[in-house]
Amino acid sequence: MDFFLSLEGAKAGPFSIFKVGDLLERGDATPDTLAWHRGLEEWKPIREIGALEAVCERVLANRPRSGESTEAAPPSSPPPMPDPAKLPAPPQPPVEPFPGTPLPEVGPAAAQAITRAAAIDPVRPFVRFWARMFDYSLVMVAVFLLSDYVPPQPQPGEAITEFVTRYFEEARKPEALIHATTIFVALFAWHGVEAMLIHVFGATPGKALFGIRVLTVEGTRLPWLLSLGRAFYVYVLGVGFYQAPFILIGMIFSFFRLTTTGFCLWDQHLKTRVEHAPLGPVRIMLAIGAFFALFLLQSVRIS
Repeated sequence: MDFFLSLEGAKAGPFSIFKVGDLLERGDATPDTLAWHRGLEEWKPIREIGALEAVCERVLANRPRSGESTEAAPPSSPPPMPDPAKLPAPPQPPVEPFPGTPLPEVGPAAAQAITRAAAIDPVRPFVRFWARMFDYSLVMVAVFLLSDYVPPQPQPGEAITEFVTRYFEEARKPEALIHATTIFVALFAWHGVEAMLIHVFGATPGKALFGIRVLTVEGTRLPWLLSLGRAFYVYVLGVGFYQAPFILIGMIFSFFRLTTTGFCLWDQHLKTRVEHAPLGPVRIMLAIGAFFALFLLQSVRIS
């Protein structure tokens, strides 16, 4: 409860009950000083306010009884009623720590929670995109080299419209459907292989090429089941089974989720994190060379 006092003919406060007792002990206020608190209809001497009686009695018991009050005469009329007390602002929620992140060692001082921005590496969505595209291309080239089917290729002098028409005609043939089914099965099976590679090495060929590792928030390798769940989580929501238009929707969603929150949906739910090694010129040249090697393998098969 807050109290307002009439000191030297002017309204002062608000004061807590402890502050009023301090003013009484110092002589800045006396038991006859007018006071008011919310709920009173008029100003009253401190000694007549129930909430301050105990304080007033304690102060009087500790002070000499010979002295007289030097309090100035109260004003002829009470000061204006004080303004309504302002409600305190609602407490703000604390900054959410990164899920599952251990607290840092800070010696004898109390540990401070790691915020999400400090607990994760700088996001690199395009690096993660190209790492996944390398793995995707690796699977596609493997299927292409092991298959007898050769997709239609543009002919010299052939118009684009003619090539598109011929391409869709070829796509309806049984051998083209078998080839498409083989690719779908291979990509599905690849995510089981991806889970094993992340479980054992923390990376796939594409991730290793771009210096990416997938770990738990504690910095350890993913258990097998957790690694398998993450692989198929990405397969469904991240790349939409590699089928148009779901692959585009999944990648756009993942891009904005990563750039705005710092982590993808599967990493948040499964409590995993992605580490990035520095992407220097040597690593960039190795990545370009690896993509070029895949292109050469596909060109050899076509020729």
